[in-house]
Amino acid sequence: MYRRLLSRHHGRLLLSIPIPTSRGYIPTTTLLPPSNPRFKFQIRRNGTVTAPPNGGTTGSGGGGERTPEDDLPWYHPRWRRALTSLIIGIKLLAFTHLVVSKIFIISQCEGPSMLPTLPTSGSVVVNNLYSRGRGIKVGDLIAAHRPDDMDVMLLKRVIGMPGDYVVVDPMAAGSGGETMMVRVPEGHCWIAGDNLSHSIDSRFYGPVPLALVMGKVVAQVAGGRRWFSRPFTEVLKDE
Repeated sequence: MYRRLLSRHHGRLLLSIPIPTSRGYIPTTTLLPPSNPRFKFQIRRNGTVTAPPNGGTTGSGGGGERTPEDDLPWYHPRWRRALTSLIIGIKLLAFTHLVVSKIFIISQCEGPSMLPTLPTSGSVVVNNLYSRGRGIKVGDLIAAHRPDDMDVMLLKRVIGMPGDYVVVDPMAAGSGGETMMVRVPEGHCWIAGDNLSHSIDSRFYGPVPLALVMGKVVAQVAGGRRWFSRPFTEVLKDE
């Protein structure tokens, strides 16, 4: 229960009610009109002042309950709504910046190695949450650095994960026209392009360390947005 003090000040009632804040109680003084038979008020335990039904001594206006906070401009509902909207907007902007800059990146893709899944030129969205091979599985389309040239970024499909056996077709250079079976070592993955006849992939430079994986391609920007959810078997049927 707040402590209240009523006193006389030049014929007017002086109402002193402390307002609770984060730093303690701030004394607030409200000067009420002179006593008038038409003006009746009642101080309640919660610190509110009940105005007369006609809204004051002038006999005009509506009634209602007033609190000491109503006399402070920053307690006005309009300012509260504007401040709340501003804070929410700043939080949404910061969250959007965090998502765009830290989770998703836009990457350019060029070349025919991923036809028909990707065009020869376009843009894709890469999810960085899958970097270093976290959550990557066979059939995913990934972005990775080329092992023999770190300045080159690859967009290939995962064919094998650590411990898997991969059959290398004789289309790769150096295979001697014979089919080989390779076991993917631990901490590596085997990648290849969907367009095998025009792709330089693990058949040439071997398995790729998972540490070089930048992320998983989740969407295509150029040529219409669409999510990559086609299983690896469906891509093989298209060949």
